[in-house]
Amino acid sequence: MLASKAPRLLSILLLLAWAPACISARVRDSETDRLFHAGEYEKAALRLESGYSEGTKQVANSGGAFEDELVYLLDWALALHTSGKYAASNAVFVLAERHVWGNDYKSFSEEIGTLVTGENTKVYRGEDFEKLLIHVYKALNYALLGEGEAALVEARLVDRRLQEMKTDGENEYKQNAFARYLSGLLYESQLEWNDAYIDYKKTLEIDPGFAPVGEDLLRVAHRLGMTDHAERWEKQFGLKRPRGRTGPGTEIVVIFQNGLGPIKVPRPEAPALPRFERRYNPVRHAEISVDGQVRGKTSVLHDIEATAIRNLDERIAGMMAKRIGGRVVKAGIAGAVAERTNSEALGQLTYLLLVASDQADLRSWRLLPRDLQILRVPVEPGVHEVRVRPVGGAELPTQSVEVAPGQKKLISFRFVPH
Repeated sequence: MLASKAPRLLSILLLLAWAPACISARVRDSETDRLFHAGEYEKAALRLESGYSEGTKQVANSGGAFEDELVYLLDWALALHTSGKYAASNAVFVLAERHVWGNDYKSFSEEIGTLVTGENTKVYRGEDFEKLLIHVYKALNYALLGEGEAALVEARLVDRRLQEMKTDGENEYKQNAFARYLSGLLYESQLEWNDAYIDYKKTLEIDPGFAPVGEDLLRVAHRLGMTDHAERWEKQFGLKRPRGRTGPGTEIVVIFQNGLGPIKVPRPEAPALPRFERRYNPVRHAEISVDGQVRGKTSVLHDIEATAIRNLDERIAGMMAKRIGGRVVKAGIAGAVAERTNSEALGQLTYLLLVASDQADLRSWRLLPRDLQILRVPVEPGVHEVRVRPVGGAELPTQSVEVAPGQKKLISFRFVPH
């Protein structure tokens, strides 16, 4: 009987032995990471586009699923964004958005299958914070393109997506202060004072430690004639009442994307489960100079690193329970093999191979910065040279920007430690 079943069993065991090698192609692609770290953002984007195209082609030929589709789309879109190709970046983010929100279902057969094969064999749907950052980056891209209305639409979508995640039974996710503040800034630039005030106030509720928003609240409160509110902000932040005009003013808004976000690694105490590991970065903020004059330092508005670690840790208990269930299923399969082949040794071998196939899913949005920082600099209308010096890191290339009267002109810099 064993001889007659040998070919089939051998095929199964070979498949199980091969399973641990099924690590995400994007996770194994160190060359893309090297290019990005070296500042070769366009080359990194081209390599990611090639990897996405190859994966899509393989799926078309095999009829299967492209498990790594989202991780390629997210990194590709961000590489385009970092190289200054904001419209192209948003075109790719639209594909990622459709993947996440247009197909955000959990296949029962897929979930059951991962009890045997592991999480890294199913389609990657993204962490909660990654899903929301798609809209944050789309809003930022539109704002950098000067398309304020489109940017506001994306910023407002963050709230709607949060509600959808709660409805779907996901963990309650903390709101994104960066999206709220950007929305307030855009409303203010369009002289929609009440909406700007609401979003600045919400920013403070989300991140009480972001002190720069105090000046914005004070300025807009005076503009709305809300004397009691203005007095509150003066007292809370130790500010003086703004003199003269409290209109939008002419400003350069510096966005500083600092460092690299954490990456997933196996947990030491449970190698079949992932954890986010921080990556080295000596920089905490950047010094901003305009036309050779130091104008201030950036402040953290959204800590992606802390959010990622917290977001994953909140899910770890459920993931652990699923892995325990998976071990029970594997033991059952191994017992069935031993019984049908009348070979305890073959049953034990099956169980060992099944356990070996259970690896942590290390896929994530790998090119994200550690945090998003901001500084608003009042300027006169005209052309200005903006320099960013990450404190503890190498100075970034100077950018020239032209600002029209009353305009709030966004400009973005990215620092990646070598």
